[in-house]
Amino acid sequence: MAKETKPAVFVLDGGVLIALATGEKRTEDLAQEIAAGNSLFACTELAMSELAYIICRKAGWETASKKVKSLIKSATIQTIPASSLWQLSAQLKCKAAIALPDCFTIAAAQILKGAALFVRKEKELKKAIDHRLVPNILQFL
Repeated sequence: MAKETKPAVFVLDGGVLIALATGEKRTEDLAQEIAAGNSLFACTELAMSELAYIICRKAGWETASKKVKSLIKSATIQTIPASSLWQLSAQLKCKAAIALPDCFTIAAAQILKGAALFVRKEKELKKAIDHRLVPNILQFL
């Protein structure tokens, strides 16, 4: 996670949630930061859905549902409803050829005046950043 000026809130992309859930080494610092409670963390409903289906594919729906519900109940990561993000997400998608869930993550970060946190800078995101089609609020693990 970048060590620059700390944003008010980090909006975690679905890939970050999945990396955390699967214990990827590059998420160790982030996991500690979340556990410490010194920063605010959020994600979109789409990111939560991505997490659920990945866990489902690996361990079945019952496990996926239980883990996601536990995460929601813990309130360590707030879930931002899609209904508050759809317009800005659609505007971002109209301008940039990036995945719709990425647009929702970026829109949530914009609205919350935070940072959108992604696992890696994928080709489409890099192109959108280089062409200044997305706001300068993206961070990567």
